[in-house]
This record gives sequence, C-alpha cells and structure tokens, in this order.
Amino acid sequence: MKTEARELLERLLPIGAIAIVFLMGALTLSPFAQALLWSVFVSIALHPLHVSLSGRLGGRRGLATAAVIIGLIFFVLIPMLFLLRSVIAVFPEVAILLVEGGHLENLGLDLPANMPPTWVDLWSGLRDDFEAVRRLVGDDLRLLLSTLMLEGRLIGHFVLEFLLGLILAAVILQNADPLIRLSLKAFEKLGGARGLQLAVRSVLTIRYTVLGVLGSAAVQTATAAFAYVFVGVPHWPLLAFATFLLGLLQVGPILIWGPLAAWLWLDGQTGMAIFLVVWGLFVVGLSDNAVKAIVVARGANLPTTLVFLSALGGLIIWGVVGIFLGPVILALCLELILWWLEEDTTAPPDTAAQKVES
Repeated sequence: MKTEARELLERLLPIGAIAIVFLMGALTLSPFAQALLWSVFVSIALHPLHVSLSGRLGGRRGLATAAVIIGLIFFVLIPMLFLLRSVIAVFPEVAILLVEGGHLENLGLDLPANMPPTWVDLWSGLRDDFEAVRRLVGDDLRLLLSTLMLEGRLIGHFVLEFLLGLILAAVILQNADPLIRLSLKAFEKLGGARGLQLAVRSVLTIRYTVLGVLGSAAVQTATAAFAYVFVGVPHWPLLAFATFLLGLLQVGPILIWGPLAAWLWLDGQTGMAIFLVVWGLFVVGLSDNAVKAIVVARGANLPTTLVFLSALGGLIIWGVVGIFLGPVILALCLELILWWLEEDTTAPPDTAAQKVES
C-alpha cells in the first residue's frame, strides 16, 4: 500500500509542479490579457491581407507588417481617439447642465421651431420636474458625476491596451508561419484530425466575427457621420460614437438618425430631414447589409442576440476593449459547441494549414 501511494505521489508531483508554473505564468500575464486577446484576434483577422501585401511587395514581410499596422492606426485608432476625445470634451458641459441647471441651448441644442404646443408644455413640465429632482439630489448627483469623470481613465486604459495589442499583433504577423505550424501541431496532439478541424473552424470564426461585427459597425459609423456633418448637427462626433456603439451591439443606428430626422423636420428643415431618412435607410442600411452578407456568405452567420449580449457583457467584464473582445469570444464558444455536436470528420494537416493561411 505504501509503495502504491509513493508511486501515485511521484506521478502527481510533476503534474502539480507544471500546473503551478503555468498558473504563475497566467497570473504574470493577466494584466495584459485584454491586449493579448486583442492582438491574437486582430492578427488572425488580418493575416490574409498581410500575406497578400507581402506577395505584392516581393516577399518583404516586415514592410507588409508595417503597412498593416499603420493602416490600423490611421483608419481605426485615430478615428476612435477623435470620437472618444469628443465625448470627453462635451462631458463637462453636460455635468454643469445637470448639476447647476441651465438649458439645452448651452449645448447648442435649440428646441425645434415647429414643435407642437402640447409637446412644448410637456417639455417644460419635464424640465421643471428635473429642476426639482436636481435640487433634491444635487449633492449626490455632483458626487456621481465626479466619479464618472474620474473613471475617464478607462479611456486611457483602452488606448494603452489597443496600442499594446497592435504591437503584439505586428509581432504575431511577422512570425505568422512558425506560429501557424506550432498551433496546428498543438491542436493535432490534443485532438488528432478533429483537433486540426477545430483549429480551422476557430480561425475562420474569429476572422469573420471581427470583420463582420467590427467592420459593419465601422462602415455604419463612417456613412452616418457623413450625414451628421452634412446636416450640420452640433456635437456630431458624439452621435457618431453612439452610432458605433449601437452598431457593435447590433441595435442599429436608426435610434440615432431617426430622432435627429424628426428634430430637423420639426425645426422646419424638411429637406435635411428627408435627406437624413433616405441616407439612413439606403446608404447606412445597405452598407451594413452588404458587409454582413459578405460575412454570412463565408459561413459566419452569428445570432444577433448573441452579439448584443457578448458586446454588453464584454464591456462590463473587460472594459471598453471588451466591446470588441466579447462578440469574438462568444462566437468562438458557440462554434466550439456546434463542432463538438457534429459527427466525427477529418481534415488532412496540409488542408488545415491552407485554410488557416487563406
């Protein structure tokens, strides 16, 4: 009996030591978990583009990597920073309006000229009620707004995580070939042919979730922002940022441009209101449908409810960057469940590598 216990202990001790080492490694990297996940997702999504650019540049992978990262900075990071800066800039004005009182005119929002009298009376009543509430809970409201302004550091964390993720993505793209071989080898050791199939489906799911969800939100924001600027709405970056968030949550930008069109119509700007409705229905709506149709055609048909819950949950758990991570993680989990429920199929290693790289 003592001999059996000794043998069992000798087998468990190395496993326990390895587990402790991996746990310590995970704890060491845990502050950078968001950036690491973001870098992996970005590199997987952009790997086909990187391969194409590398081929056109005569096989110069470093130059292709630099081009991809610079493109992300100019077309993703800088517009996002501009929108976030606009949100932060208008927040003190909103705080003053809520705490010290005032009118919408202080924010550049005048009541529509042709608003029905009943609506004006309703608005006046709501404003009087708000004034009474503000006097009652003014101190608590001031404390809450101060806390929210201090939480603006979350924006700084997002920027740092995004930049770190881009740096790590550049490293992954530069060393993509050996990393792909190691990943396929690991999946093959874990699950054989089924493991290789899992690797292929995981890569495709991550790739088309990133392109579908983030690409769709970015296209909607760009097209809608043009309309906001054209109709001359004040604080249009704030509306563009809200449009981007609604696009990520799969809610739809109609909640932004719809009330704005009604506001313009009541203000006597009928032409601008008609333009905004037509632009929102056809240009913004069709661009979103076009991006999603391309993604669905490649096999990444994601439930809207899943995307909404994952983006919202990612925001709560991971912070701002979780809006991007949540849909990808949940889509990958769903794909793994569906893969597990399917019948056993095999995929040759060479075919798996080709699918991952394409």
